[in-house]
Amino acid sequence: LDVWFAGVMQMGAAGVAMGTLIAEWLAFVFAVFILIRTLKARHKDGYAFWPWEKIMDKGRIISTLSANTDIMIRTLLLVFSFAWFINQSAQYGDVMLAATHILLMLVSFSAFFLDGFAFVAESFVGLAIGARNRSAFDAAVRKSSELALISAILLSLMIFVFGQYAVGWLTDINEVRQSASALIPLAAVYVLLSFPAFQLDGIFIGATHTAQMRNASLISMVIFLSAWWLLADRFGIEGLWWSFIIYVCARAASLLYYFADIRKSVLVGEAHSSSGAQGMT
Repeated sequence: LDVWFAGVMQMGAAGVAMGTLIAEWLAFVFAVFILIRTLKARHKDGYAFWPWEKIMDKGRIISTLSANTDIMIRTLLLVFSFAWFINQSAQYGDVMLAATHILLMLVSFSAFFLDGFAFVAESFVGLAIGARNRSAFDAAVRKSSELALISAILLSLMIFVFGQYAVGWLTDINEVRQSASALIPLAAVYVLLSFPAFQLDGIFIGATHTAQMRNASLISMVIFLSAWWLLADRFGIEGLWWSFIIYVCARAASLLYYFADIRKSVLVGEAHSSSGAQGMT
């Protein structure tokens, strides 16, 4: 729709906005349809389809709002860090800003793949914790992380080997091509080292340990700004990128610090529920 409205209909930025708006609302309507169909399939006779006494439970509402507040703060900290990175790249000129944007497109493309494994971990970790099954929890973490590692290696190799061709396809400005090509190895390193942060995000959301996510985001942002202060002036744009790489590693390290607490919280009941383990088989 963006291509149709902006390109074919020649509506420009307004066309992109309209196409995106329509796509988002269609996705919302479709998601509601899937949700209602799933609820009907799981509905048991004798129970109300909409159990309002559970839906309006004050304790659960407060818990949900608290978790979402933590996630919102964490997201704002992430957005600030990315915005800071982009803003600082502009200090090196328009060409470098454009080159950074192109490389971030490659990073974002890779994130779509790595996020998929985080979503899987999120789902199965939640199932394992609900079933109080530590073996299913360990299987969910291990198997999804192994696949994420393999994907991160392949994606980083693709960027390292074919990144310059992607840059050439995205821009025809020689100065931008040269600047972006020189930074491709750093973008590849970022993608390779970013998968633990994605995975741990999924694990913590699945376990609803959102306060730790919030704290880890604050810690990693402080480390990022400190690394930028130490490296950017001395090493220029390369120093800025290395501080960005340190940032994603700090995100993973700060989350990993809390990981043991999540695993300890998964109680092993006398009679294990095998649903989580079967799902990961």
